[in-house]
Amino acid sequence: MHNKMKLLLILVTVAAASLACATLSGGNSTPTLIPTSPPPPTTTPPPPPPPTEEPVDNILFQDDFSNPESGWDRFNDEEGVTDYLSDGYLIGVYTDTFFYWANPYRTFQDVVIEVDAEMITDEEDNQYGIICRQTDLDNWYALVISGDGYAAIRKRFQGSDLEYLTDWVESEAINTGMASNKLRAECVGDRLSLYVNGVLAIEGIDSDLVTGDVGLLAGTFTATQTEVIFDNFIVTNP
Repeated sequence: MHNKMKLLLILVTVAAASLACATLSGGNSTPTLIPTSPPPPTTTPPPPPPPTEEPVDNILFQDDFSNPESGWDRFNDEEGVTDYLSDGYLIGVYTDTFFYWANPYRTFQDVVIEVDAEMITDEEDNQYGIICRQTDLDNWYALVISGDGYAAIRKRFQGSDLEYLTDWVESEAINTGMASNKLRAECVGDRLSLYVNGVLAIEGIDSDLVTGDVGLLAGTFTATQTEVIFDNFIVTNP
């Protein structure tokens, strides 16, 4: 009985070995494929949105004169006026060889100043325009045009008279008489430039004043009166 069991074990062992050889040698047995789980789906995150650029606010100061409490001078006597008027700012002079100016009481260094200016009286021998770098009553620049089509740069320094840094130069860009002009004054470094309706009208060089207030001016020569309404006053970085 022991021999039969031993023989049976030998036969089972030989059969198992033959089956293994047949599988390894590519016999008739078909190998069983064991299914594998598919990899989990990969979700591609959407690309990040492009960085949002913060708008650069280049405006240092602006005033459309709709608020009469925005800080400009308010003055009125028999010789002239500086005051808010109908969403604009009026400078009027009612005698010859005289001028008035007004300020918002700010301090800047290098600036570009723009304003719309409309002359509403018909005498043309006058001046009106923009002030920059006013440190006090005795020190400032004025970049001005006249009703008859000329431009100049003027300077008051250490209490002197209002002198000419550049003499009057005629400019075809200026709308003469009772008309509107868009003025742009650039006070940058030692360069002072006045553009009228987008055209360079006059330019000068001076380094005595480097910082100060901005403002508006109007005045007369032989004219017995002049009135100018200013609007959309904007001060920006160069």
